Amino acid sequence: MENPARDGGGFFLLTILSKSLFFTFVQAELALILLLGGLVALDKTEACQTMLSQPLLVGPIVGCLLNDLPRGLTIGALLQLAYLWVLPIGTAVFPDSSTGSVAASYGYLVLTNLFPDRSNLILLLIILFCIPFSLFAGWSLVKQRQLNYKLLHRADLHAREGRMGRLSGLFALGLVGSFARGLAVTGLGILFILGLLKPLAGHLDFVPEFYLEGLGLPIWGLGIGTALYLFGKRRNILWCVLGAAGGAIILML
Repeated sequence: MENPARDGGGFFLLTILSKSLFFTFVQAELALILLLGGLVALDKTEACQTMLSQPLLVGPIVGCLLNDLPRGLTIGALLQLAYLWVLPIGTAVFPDSSTGSVAASYGYLVLTNLFPDRSNLILLLIILFCIPFSLFAGWSLVKQRQLNYKLLHRADLHAREGRMGRLSGLFALGLVGSFARGLAVTGLGILFILGLLKPLAGHLDFVPEFYLEGLGLPIWGLGIGTALYLFGKRRNILWCVLGAAGGAIILML
């Protein structure tokens, strides 16, 4: 005769193990997202500038990390169009679309999985969150550049005194600071999304989903209008058309 207590204990242990594995998986995903936030912050200015920091690439990368590439492509394309007008010139505070896109893409994918029938509402909340949050991220980027300027001044003093060995340390300190800023800003954005937008989405049941259909169309219009303004001049129109055709071919492949 089977022992009910033993069967109950086995089920309890199996439940604990499955929950432990789930939380470990979630923590690993979150760690990768935070790591991506630090990397795109580096790529923005201090390091390689490989275009990794652009939302069009950030969205699909986040989608791959969360095993949801189609939605990652969707949010990445929409955020790229929404940020196309941003021209970082001088010391002005401008939206930091890199870390902002990492947090926004993660939030969009997580919330649409939690509320699969409210995708339009989630998109609206993410867009309304992303723009002001990116301004905050841009402010933090300006502060980081001011810190880098102080490091540059110290490096100049060391170079004048012939202490060239200390230059690499200052350079590494600037890179570490930029990475830490990206990681911290991304983490703050994710905390805001999970702590505020997630419960808010659950309390907006009274907003009909069909009222929000076609929400992406104004964003597409903004992006296309900005692209035509920036690249629509006669000397640039050929490259604009070739780039659009090349992108369409890649999407079809």
